[in-house]
Order: sequence, then C-alpha cells, then structure tokens
Amino acid sequence: MIVTRLVSATAALLACTTALCSCAPVPGIAPHGGGDSGARDSGSSDSGSSDGGSSDGGATTFDYPLDDVLRLNHAQVLGTHNSYHVAHDPPLVVEWGYTHAPLDVQLEEQGVRQFELDVRYEPETGRFEVYHVPVIDEETTCLAFVDCLQTIAAWSAAHPAHLPIFVLVEPKDEGAPEPFVDHVDDFEAELRSVFPDDRHLTPDALQGEADTLRDAVLDAGGWPVLGQIRGTVIFGLLDGGEARDAYTRNGTSLAGRAMFADMDDPAHPLASFFLVDDPVAGAASIASAVDQGFLVRTRADAGSEEPLAGDDSRLQAALASGAHFLSTDYPAPVEGVDYVAAIPGGTPARCNPRTAPAACTSTALEDPAFMNPAPHRALRPGATRSPAGG
Repeated sequence: MIVTRLVSATAALLACTTALCSCAPVPGIAPHGGGDSGARDSGSSDSGSSDGGSSDGGATTFDYPLDDVLRLNHAQVLGTHNSYHVAHDPPLVVEWGYTHAPLDVQLEEQGVRQFELDVRYEPETGRFEVYHVPVIDEETTCLAFVDCLQTIAAWSAAHPAHLPIFVLVEPKDEGAPEPFVDHVDDFEAELRSVFPDDRHLTPDALQGEADTLRDAVLDAGGWPVLGQIRGTVIFGLLDGGEARDAYTRNGTSLAGRAMFADMDDPAHPLASFFLVDDPVAGAASIASAVDQGFLVRTRADAGSEEPLAGDDSRLQAALASGAHFLSTDYPAPVEGVDYVAAIPGGTPARCNPRTAPAACTSTALEDPAFMNPAPHRALRPGATRSPAGG
C-alpha cells in the first residue's frame, strides 16, 4: 500500500530590514526590525510609536528592555519531534499515531520554537525531502525541505519579535537512493536559498575570534544576547554517524557550515549543543551541560507512551531539568488523550530554571503583545499550498 505524500509548496516573503538595538549585532547576523532606541516594528516598516504593544495598520512596535541582558540559553521552550509528521489512518504502529499541525500553525498557535526535520536526498526530484519512513509512514505537512524552511521563514518575517527558532535536521539514509554524505553541498545550498547567513546564527558567527566553538560557548561570553539574534533561526545537525563525520570534516571543523552539530562530548572543540532524550535517566548529564553553558534538547514524551497513559512525570522531569528545548509529539490537545505538553507560565517561553538571571520574565523573552502579525494565513494538515501561497 502506497501512502500519499501531502505536498506543501509555499512562497515566502522574507523581510530583511536593519535592526537598531542597544546591543551590538553578532557579525553577519541581521535581526528583524527597525526603529529608534531599541524599539522595533513587528510586521511593517511604517509603524507607530513604541508603546509596549500598540498597533497601527496591522503593525505592532516592540521594545524588549532586557534584550541586552538575556541570552539564548536563559530560555526554556517547547519543541516538536518529527515536526512535519501526519499519521497514517489508521496508524501502522502506536508510536506513529501522532499528527502535527503545519509548522506555521505550531509557531502561531502552539508556541513551538524548536523543530525537527528528517531529510533524504531524492535524485528524481533533485532535492531534499522531509518525511519519516518511505512508503509506510511518509505523510507530511511539507514534503520539500525548502518548503518547510519557507513556511518557517514566512512566519518569522511576519513576527520579527520572536525568540530564535531552533531547527534540528536529521539526515535519513534508510530508503534513500543516495546518501546524505554525497550531497552535503546541495543541502547547504538549499538551506541558504531560504535562510542566508544574515538570517540565521552560524557556527562561524558564534565562534568569532575564539580559538574554538566550545571556547566561544563556555569562555568567550557564551550565546548571544537576544537583542543580537531575535527574529532569527538556528540550525543543528541531529546525527552521530557518517553524516556528522562528513558535515564536520571528521570532527575537525564547522567553518563555513550553516549548522551546529551535537558532538556527544562536552570536551570536543566543536561542542555547542547536546541531545539528551531521557530527562529522567539523563538528568545529571543535562544539568552538567546546561550549567557549563551548552544548549540541550530533551524529550518530554516518546513513542506516545506517556501521553496515552496520561502520565506527565517525564514532562515534569524535562521541565525541571533545565534543558532549553522540550520536544513532544503532543503540543496541543488531542481528543481522547489526557495529556498535552506545555511550558507553564510560558509566553510561550519561560525563564530557564537553571540558568536565567533573577531579572528574567517570560514576557522579556517573548511578549505576545509584540507578536501582532502582518497578513499571514496558516493551513491545517492535509491542505495544499499553491505556489503563490494561497
């Protein structure tokens, strides 16, 4: 039985304007927005005054007073696992029985700020495509990798006051005619066709003049303050095998690369973020990495086990762990399931319980009053986007 792929094609208008804020920009990074004295305009270049959320013609100005204090690793946000996934009806296995809304709906309505995309190179189409398992579990809200990125880019351009969005990319070679390692340059070209280097934080930009990327994270000021990277995206490679070896040049360099990589070892010169899936068994590992300054993604639930049992103990452990990104298959209520993952007190983020300074507030990280979008439509799973975005 062939499972139909749900193709999603969109055209994104990525509004790149110059940001003026009280903190110096990261070299090569241009945060969204414009205005004077740190006040920026959400959704329009013709905004009213900065009044903490006034709107004028569909635009909302924004001014985050702590944007030169709070850093990326001071936040804790919700993420989704296999963020593109649409369940087969009926699911072939229980673990695959979850369906996600399109990426822009997750951003707009569910407060998601971290995604995970599985990619395979398809020689017949000459592009990377996003789905789970060939034939038996390949329904998706955005088939082309570029379409997934354009959906994120369009939402980001319409909501420039947002926290940075962390996108994990997992190369999948099983069932792929040609391996990822043969198409690293093609992958980088596709990513940068939507997010050029001034629209996302690169390893080179973070490292700056530090001797190593690890030194930049731990010893040279750490992750950028939010005023330097607000409204941008960060990419991370989710792989520990041949794809990572090829991407990092056998663990020696990320120079010129678009993505960071999980190197498994906190002592590695390229170390910047880590995946620790189990927040219970891995609590000590998460705490150690977070306290050193690394970013950490963990999973609030896995395989639908906790959600179907109505058990939030793993979610609570993830929240308490200090991990920055809490990945779930259930970011919104599902009929018949007594479980939903959420960040308590989040707007949608909350201050990280291990790292945030005392002055931190959820609205200082991201304030809903500043998120009034420019005209933008979102589609539900199963809908098809026309090339014109209609």
